[in-house]
Amino acid sequence: MATPDHSVSNPYSVENLSALENKLGINIEDKELLKRAISTRLARNEHQGLITEDNECLEFLGDSVLKFLISETLFHEESTPEKMTNIRMEMENNKVLGLVAKELDFKENLFLGGGEKLSTGKGELTLLANALEAITGAVYMDKRDIESARRFYKEKLEGRLLELLSAKEVGSPVNLLQEVSQELYRKLPEYACTQVAGTPDEPVFRAEVCVNGEKLGEAEGQSMKEARQRAATQALLKMKSI
Repeated sequence: MATPDHSVSNPYSVENLSALENKLGINIEDKELLKRAISTRLARNEHQGLITEDNECLEFLGDSVLKFLISETLFHEESTPEKMTNIRMEMENNKVLGLVAKELDFKENLFLGGGEKLSTGKGELTLLANALEAITGAVYMDKRDIESARRFYKEKLEGRLLELLSAKEVGSPVNLLQEVSQELYRKLPEYACTQVAGTPDEPVFRAEVCVNGEKLGEAEGQSMKEARQRAATQALLKMKSI
């Protein structure tokens, strides 16, 4: 059987799988799991004789494992429920996880479809985030042991994830709501913010946010910024359930 056209001559070769494991500091005994984790649906469609299972189910599992591990970290840091919610939203947006995956530099070791090899920007970050989730799922499934996944997370992901998630430009629910609204409706959210109580020295503000003409969030804070952030968080939670 001819080898697939890929940046790595044979993504399923011992050399490629070993190179990937070395980059990520993992050792998956069941190599079929690892092969599945690196194979996208598009690659499967293009190479049906070679790929029998793509990585989407492992991606689903790995997403849950990573969310648990990040929530565990935040719990030990005594983070607020609001901060934990914002971080979970960022994870679902794939931007932060994709940036971490890009730094690990394993795209060349994946089994990708033709168009995926050339992906850049947001598309590339989503592709890499999905692959990293699938690999995390494979690490967990290999021994059916959360400790293996926790070790991988602690050694390769935790520090950089939290660094990015705590950055102002990434961690703001206002910024995330703007991205989600633009992607879904090609419109920016609309905010209304007024002082509703307090004194000039200790004011209380109420913010409302509308997305696509519908009010989805309303909250109070001791500054306009705080009120807007809380309203944006409410809107993100509501949009997730729509």
